[in-house]
Amino acid sequence: MSRISQIKSYITAPSKCFIPKCKARCCINAPLPEGFLDKFQSRIQRTVYSGINIGQNDPKDSFNSIVYSTRPIQFIGYDENGKSLYGISKEMLEKLQLKSMEDVQRLLQEYDEKEIYNYCPFITDYAKCSVYEHRPPICRDFGSSPLKVDRCPDKSSRLDILKFYLKNLFK
Repeated sequence: MSRISQIKSYITAPSKCFIPKCKARCCINAPLPEGFLDKFQSRIQRTVYSGINIGQNDPKDSFNSIVYSTRPIQFIGYDENGKSLYGISKEMLEKLQLKSMEDVQRLLQEYDEKEIYNYCPFITDYAKCSVYEHRPPICRDFGSSPLKVDRCPDKSSRLDILKFYLKNLFK
């Protein structure tokens, strides 16, 4: 293999998770241990609108987990057909001036079109975890079980990442 083709393959090969391009959504709706948000409050990267205590996320857990929402509309779970279920507080309905379910559906559609997801509160805009050295068990376990997908299907290349940084540099 020539030196030029080695360099080309290095630059264009899938490299790492990079949220602006990511379609895997690994860090969306991650259930965090109860009290984790309070413990690392100074490292929160995104506004937290609400949270739902889902109890024990895994039978081996000795703690309850909370799914936090970094969007005004809270993901609750799935119905029997696999369709996502959402909830919104009365205060948030009033604040966003949502008068009907059609308004709520339009807001959800807008989020989906703009690819605004419910990322973990600790994920920075540059796809870094602000609590990586203290990350909870679910984050440490990701990919380590044979039942889990252990690789991202859409990793960015070094060239993609460089283009993103350059584009933002000139904004």
